[in-house]
Amino acid sequence: MASNWTVCGVCDFRNINKASVVWCSECDEGLCDECKEHHGASKSSRNHSIIPVTEYQKLPIKVLEITQTCQKHKEQYQTFCKKHDCPCCRRCVIETHNDCKDLTAIDDIVQNVKASNAFLEVEQTLVQMLENVCRIRNDRTENLKCLQDQRVKIERDIKQTRKIINDHLDKVQEKLIKELYAKEENESKIINQLLSEIEETKKRISDLQHIEKEVLDQEKIIQSVLKSEDMKIKTLSLVIDKEVQNICKTASFGSVSVESKSCKVVMMIPSLISKCIDDIKLSNKMQIDLQSAGDVRGCAILPNGKMMFCDYNNRNLIGLKSNGTHEFEIRLDTRAFDLAYFERENSIAVTSGFGSNVIHIIDPNSRTIKRTIQSSEYPYGIALNKTVLVCCKLGKGIMEVQLNGASEKALVNFNMPSYSYVAVHGDNIYYTNKDNNSVTCYDIPRNLKWEFKDTQNLQYPQGISVDSNGNVYVASMDTNSVVIITPDGKRCRTILSSRDGLSKPRAMHFEPTSNTLLVANQTKFAFLFDVS
Repeated sequence: MASNWTVCGVCDFRNINKASVVWCSECDEGLCDECKEHHGASKSSRNHSIIPVTEYQKLPIKVLEITQTCQKHKEQYQTFCKKHDCPCCRRCVIETHNDCKDLTAIDDIVQNVKASNAFLEVEQTLVQMLENVCRIRNDRTENLKCLQDQRVKIERDIKQTRKIINDHLDKVQEKLIKELYAKEENESKIINQLLSEIEETKKRISDLQHIEKEVLDQEKIIQSVLKSEDMKIKTLSLVIDKEVQNICKTASFGSVSVESKSCKVVMMIPSLISKCIDDIKLSNKMQIDLQSAGDVRGCAILPNGKMMFCDYNNRNLIGLKSNGTHEFEIRLDTRAFDLAYFERENSIAVTSGFGSNVIHIIDPNSRTIKRTIQSSEYPYGIALNKTVLVCCKLGKGIMEVQLNGASEKALVNFNMPSYSYVAVHGDNIYYTNKDNNSVTCYDIPRNLKWEFKDTQNLQYPQGISVDSNGNVYVASMDTNSVVIITPDGKRCRTILSSRDGLSKPRAMHFEPTSNTLLVANQTKFAFLFDVS
């Protein structure tokens, strides 16, 4: 292809810049109008074929790249060597193709091209290709229209399907809402009936409280009556006179006397005063094998009697049947430190302890994690206070966390140490502090009520629980014991020790409905006690 087909090659050789109007493929250069006339009149070039430059521009790039001049010798190609399948100039023939016998003049080849069958076949092929291209274009155009029609139809079908789904969901929703209202009405009726009974019971208890003094007075009267001479049992006996044999000498058979004995009636008057910690007794109900657990940190007794344990380092929640046999394990992606059961959702809240800032909410029936609450700091001990969770958080204190995880607030702000436990009873919150060997009680308005320390009996306090009378049970890990503290925090008593099987006790839970206390060692065993 010429280096510049836009200018006249002849004029350019004479240093004249004129635009070309035609292209001569044999001269391999463009020609202006003036040079075009001279080119057509010259004997050497009058038979050359020329085409307008505008048409030349439309030729394919591959055609334009075909050159008529030998790049090596700068002479026009004259022959074609079929052996080497290449065009040759005069000097190429002399230098490299002198021994080639199958050389043909390019002019003869070009002259016969249009008359050859191959050329005709190419022309026919090109016509067929053009027809095929037109068919393809028409087919694709028709396909485009078809796609548009299909899109409109499918869009209409989608909208119709959506309407059917919406109608169905509306019916399902309406049915479910009706069922919801019906169940609410039924349950509300039951609850209102229960509230009425509770109000009546409350009234009766209130009336009984008013007569408590009279009962005590009557008790004193009855006791005094029992001690009086009138309540002694009277019996009759006969003493035979020694000389009864001598009837004649005796004026009578003997004498009749009356004796008094103590009364056999024992009055049972119930005590109205809470049992002192010195009177509380524990009896071992069950020893539980926890061989599969490597590090128990938390435990709980569910209302159905089943028991749950947090296996801290193995990241498991272990479930046992009420008879102490293994039932299931729930694998967690975090450690499991402590747990609290809330009956409203029949769910268990499990804290992660060190390494993760989460509280898992777990369904014990499906044994799956229902949701995960993100925590601001490492959460340790956890307890339920009515409808909210109360949790020990490292460095922050005692926090109140909504069950849905929507918010949390500080109940008591202080630098909470790690591995602390918490319990709630009534309006009081209790927590253990291993760093200073103490148990502290706050009321819900965040006022300090008492702090208990007794390093002789209480060392490295861990799990904590409270019974119905407000007595506080604490696992003293380094003394291998459980300590019970009075509700006012002034006195304690060791109620369980290593003699009862305790070895590094970590976790505990008091279940008020069954009056049972569950205590778990860090490894191997847990124990269930009846409290009386």
